[in-house]
Amino acid sequence: MKDFPSKYDQAAVETGWRKAWASDDAFRWDASLPAELDYVIDTPPPTVSGTLHVGHVYSYTQADIMARFMRMSGRNVLYPIGWDDNGLPTERLVEKVKKVRGGTMSREEFVALCREVIPQYENQFRDLFGRLALSVDWSREYQTISDESRTISQMSFLDLYKKGLLERRLEPTLWDPADRTAIAQAEVDEIEREGTLNEVAFAIEGGGEAIIATTRPELIGGCGALMIHPDHPRAGELVGKRAISPLYGVPVPIIADAKVDPEKGTGIVMCCTFGDVTDIHWWRTHGLPLRLVIDQAGKMKESLPLGSAEWPSVDAEAAHAVVEALQGLKVEKAREAVLAMLAERGVLRERHKTRQVVPVAERSGAPLEIIVTPQWFIRTLDFKDQLIEKGRELVWRPDYMRQRYESWVEGLKWDWSISRQRHFGVPLPVWYSRRPGEEGTIIVPTAVELPVDPSRDLPAGYTADEVIPEMDVMDTWATSSVTPQFVSRTISDEFSLDEGAHKRLFPMAMRPQAHEIIRTWAFYTIVKALHHQGELPWKSISISGWCLASDGAKMSKSKGNVIDPIKLLDEYGTDAVRYWTGTSRLGNDTVLAPNTLKQGKRLVTKLWNAARLAHLPLAANPITPSTARGDIEAGVIAHPLDRWLLGELAATIEAATVAFEAYEYAQALREIEGFFWKTYCDNYLELVKRRTRFEGAPDAEQVSALHTLHHATTTLIRLFSPFLPYVCETLADLFRGEGDGFATVHARGNWPLAADYPEAGLDGETGALVLEIVGGVRKAKSDLGVSLVAPVERLVVSPAGDGASLGALRDAVEAARADIEELAKAPGVTVEASAPADLASALSPEERVRVSLALQTPPAAQA
Repeated sequence: MKDFPSKYDQAAVETGWRKAWASDDAFRWDASLPAELDYVIDTPPPTVSGTLHVGHVYSYTQADIMARFMRMSGRNVLYPIGWDDNGLPTERLVEKVKKVRGGTMSREEFVALCREVIPQYENQFRDLFGRLALSVDWSREYQTISDESRTISQMSFLDLYKKGLLERRLEPTLWDPADRTAIAQAEVDEIEREGTLNEVAFAIEGGGEAIIATTRPELIGGCGALMIHPDHPRAGELVGKRAISPLYGVPVPIIADAKVDPEKGTGIVMCCTFGDVTDIHWWRTHGLPLRLVIDQAGKMKESLPLGSAEWPSVDAEAAHAVVEALQGLKVEKAREAVLAMLAERGVLRERHKTRQVVPVAERSGAPLEIIVTPQWFIRTLDFKDQLIEKGRELVWRPDYMRQRYESWVEGLKWDWSISRQRHFGVPLPVWYSRRPGEEGTIIVPTAVELPVDPSRDLPAGYTADEVIPEMDVMDTWATSSVTPQFVSRTISDEFSLDEGAHKRLFPMAMRPQAHEIIRTWAFYTIVKALHHQGELPWKSISISGWCLASDGAKMSKSKGNVIDPIKLLDEYGTDAVRYWTGTSRLGNDTVLAPNTLKQGKRLVTKLWNAARLAHLPLAANPITPSTARGDIEAGVIAHPLDRWLLGELAATIEAATVAFEAYEYAQALREIEGFFWKTYCDNYLELVKRRTRFEGAPDAEQVSALHTLHHATTTLIRLFSPFLPYVCETLADLFRGEGDGFATVHARGNWPLAADYPEAGLDGETGALVLEIVGGVRKAKSDLGVSLVAPVERLVVSPAGDGASLGALRDAVEAARADIEELAKAPGVTVEASAPADLASALSPEERVRVSLALQTPPAAQA
């Protein structure tokens, strides 16, 4: 064995093992092994949008804990890593770093800046993930903007297009006016705020008026109809007539529709193109005119075709004056101006404060508009039943997270819009023909031509004058939704870079991810897998919770409660931070608790010291152990306390393995830690000290102790290693022989096997009674207020109530008499039927045994 340092040098150890693991390819997937051993993980590629935070540490470490267990349990783990380095989040980062606006630059110039900025942040990510000891296969690293990833993403596009599942349509689209791009429903958040419900009078042709209530009077110009519930008291009077929109003077029909909420506002609403999704429904159902008053920048349009057949007006000149007064105003300012005009004309009636839920863009936070633009859509609404069915085939951990997925699918109102009006993304592989006779015809490349950039490349057989390139790029989710295919290098039978790899690696074993992206990453990846190959992309999905600040709030930069993970790692060490992540179950949000981090650091120190206690006698007395079971069967381990400890260890291995296989890593940690602290450190190491302090050749009892220490220590190192990789790798190395070379403790198949250990519970009754006696001694001394090493003059143990039998107590004492006497500091120990009245006594913690003792010196003198 190697020399054992007295102190654990955290910083040096972490640096050293990172280099050793890298140079040894310790975590590389082995393609030569049988496919049935494969365990492939669809690792989340973090978005290159700035620095990583403690939430990344939390969720990625939980996934790594499972990856390490699966590898050690014998699986051939493929744990890839990638970076989501294209799309709007990355563009915003580049704009911030370079102090530019992408929209004011050419695509070529801005993309060049992106490629300049991205590498430094990806290097930061690699460094942090390396420090965290994520056991990824770095040979499988990918970038979502690389040539190969762009090829796979564009293959996905072509496959869906050929199958008729991808369409370009001119229709209402969710629009982010801040970033000036279309977005998908999954990228929408909702905020609640105070608004004003304004009652506005519309004149009725022939006389009278109808009062509508709206929170968006700036959309009056886009009104195409007034809608009223069929059961409204005025429905019979109004339906079939026309109202005149105030300010604009446009006649609009009054239509009965059951989707109107008769209890909301006045029970009469205007349908504008477009205020919300219901407006889209009414527009389509009733064939209403398209009247758009807001542009892509979220401002009022500079002109409207008022007075035309599509937009008639009883006073076009006055209406144009309104348009001129509003042109270029942002929505909020326009709303104020319209209200002032309405009040001036006497048609603004009552106003009420109201709470309203406003859809906003997830990234920019800007309130959304609905604008008609040509976009590319993946068909999803027609497949809601199949998507729910596929979700039910998937193993969800925890299971209740499946309901979030189903609720999302059931609530879908839009097909998936994947085109974005941005610069830095995977180009949509499309051109539009300008040739006479085929104007507007969509042209796509063949698979062998990929990747393409239509702004620079040309389709085969066409000149630059004969095509219009598609300038939109793919939504970043449209690329990251094929992360399984990035690894298997295949989209479908027709679109593949490596069919053999795909057949072996797809579907994957596990997808680890956070719960807030069930509606995006999980959903979109399932959509793609269903459309491409009709199956799930993985067999199970593991959902992590959020890392919360000390006050229970979600960490966010806007709240100023984000903690730099590097500082955390420097202060506590990686293993302590990993310990904290391992204490929280899947799906649970957890607070970043300093006490838990300190407990993790204390565990690392205790494990180091406990291993050192075992190392000293083992280094001085080299042994050649078999397995724990083999040493017991051969009689090498014969002492009852040693047999009992290994029986308890076997039970711990069994419980931890069952928990791990159920992805309950936090429960596995509790099982391992409970054995380590209470059974091993607090009791066994104290009881075995007598048999580890000797000179000369060891006797049978001492040999038994040495073998037990070896098995217990090396097994504990393996059990803790998924959680505490650095200290465990160091300890495993110290217990290796000088010439044994390097073989990582995290190697495939290195998890403890039940067949190598005795039956769980071996000599369990003996061990339990000895522990109760020891516990009783400690309690009696504590009650007397003396040190635990205070000498005892007389020690008597007896059954308590209906507890242990007299015979069982005698057997237990005989099995470990010398160890009990050494720990109690007593010259002897006797077993009697009842407790002597003249001795101080205490019940054991389990209250089956009473311990009675007299000190050599009275307590007062002891003090």
